[in-house]
Amino acid sequence: MKYDTLEITSYASIAVIAISLFFIGTELTGMATTNDTGDVNVTITDSAGINFTTDLLDFGSGAVTPGQTAVLESNGTGTNLSWSGAKVTGELVLENIGNNNVSIMLQTDKSAQEFIGGSSGATFEAMVSNDSEPLSCVGTNTFTTFAPINTTPQLACGSFNFSDAADELIIDFRINIPDDATGAKTIEIKAIGTY
Repeated sequence: MKYDTLEITSYASIAVIAISLFFIGTELTGMATTNDTGDVNVTITDSAGINFTTDLLDFGSGAVTPGQTAVLESNGTGTNLSWSGAKVTGELVLENIGNNNVSIMLQTDKSAQEFIGGSSGATFEAMVSNDSEPLSCVGTNTFTTFAPINTTPQLACGSFNFSDAADELIIDFRINIPDDATGAKTIEIKAIGTY
C-alpha cells in the first residue's frame, strides 16, 4: 500500500487540529480557576439585667392580739397568727432580663426592729424559690427556707438563669410583729445581680 504525500499531510493536519482542539477545550473546562471570599460580622454584647416584675407586697392592716406576737407569711395559703387583718398571699417576683446568668444578693434598707418597731420580738425573714420555673436558680441560696434578711447583702441565688423558661425567682416574706408595734411600715428590698 502506497500513501502519497498529500494524503499523509492531510492526516497529519487533522491530527494536529484534533490535538489543538483537545488542549483548547481542556483549558476552557477547568485548567484556569479563580475564587474569592467574603465575611459577615456581628458583635453580640454581654448584658446583665434583673427586674422586679412584681415589686409590691402589701400585708394590709390589722392589730396584734394583746400579749401575743403576730406572725404573717405571704407564701402558700398565707399564715396569719394573732392578727386581726386578712390573710395575704403574694410575693415579689424577680426576673433575669439579661443574656447572662447572674448571682443574686438581697438586702434591706433597715433592720427588722427599725422596720416593725415595738419593744422586742420583731423579725423579718425572706424565702427565695424557683416556683413555676424550677431551673431558675442553681447553686447556693441562703433563703431556701425563711431566714432573716437585713441590711447586709446575703446570697439568694448562686446562679440565676437567663433562659426564658427558667428566669424567675419568687421571694416570700414572714414578719413577726410584737403587740406594742403600731403605724404604717415600709421596707425596701434591694436585689443586687453580678456576673
